[in-house]
Amino acid sequence: MIIRVSKKYEDIAAIHDALYTWNLSKTGEERIDVHAKREEEAEALLACDAAGTAHGGIAFHWKNSPRRVFVDYFFLDDSLRGGGNGKYLFEEFLSRVKAAGAVRVDLTTNTFQAPGFYQKMGFVTVNEEPGPVRLVPGNIHYTMQKKLD
Repeated sequence: MIIRVSKKYEDIAAIHDALYTWNLSKTGEERIDVHAKREEEAEALLACDAAGTAHGGIAFHWKNSPRRVFVDYFFLDDSLRGGGNGKYLFEEFLSRVKAAGAVRVDLTTNTFQAPGFYQKMGFVTVNEEPGPVRLVPGNIHYTMQKKLD
């Protein structure tokens, strides 16, 4: 896996769209016309194959007071799952944003997504609330953060 940095909205939108499709397969919700948010200071780390084709990545944007990042979308194709690629990509992401001045990373996730992965990466839950969906009626929506020391 090769990591490529992008600030193009099209790359951020591709991560959003792949995650949205995956979420629909887990929740049974109906597809609606939604698009990736356009955030200032947005960028992505793309997980690419040797030919340069992206197979997911992490899309995020910078926030201030304190200087931190918010993870908007994190998705990897099945071809990259299960072999440590997600951990590798996320560790690279954390290293890069810390080197660029971030003191914290914030994100949200759901029971059917990856709260356990984020806990293993050192994130702590700062809020949780019910977020029932058709196929996951007991779903919890988590707000998590990791301080970068």
